[in-house]
Amino acid sequence: MINQILNQFQDLFNGKIKPFKFSIDMPKFICDNYDEIENENAEIAQIFNDYVPEICDEGEPGFDPTHMIAELKKVYDKAKAIYDKAE
Repeated sequence: MINQILNQFQDLFNGKIKPFKFSIDMPKFICDNYDEIENENAEIAQIFNDYVPEICDEGEPGFDPTHMIAELKKVYDKAKAIYDKAE
């Protein structure tokens, strides 16, 4: 599950997912799957839960996603480092 989320972040960063769509879909996905994410790695689940919804609140039609993406990269880097260390 965490790997799937990290891949979605990468797709956003590589322009494969529109930032507005990501800003709607990812917080919902994390909320809907929180227990499974937490079972996989509680620390990463907490990071996603604490930061992603708030950052994604910036998303609205026609917005400049530069700041949102920069903040999400910080979350991604933190989660990825923990994930890689645990593997």
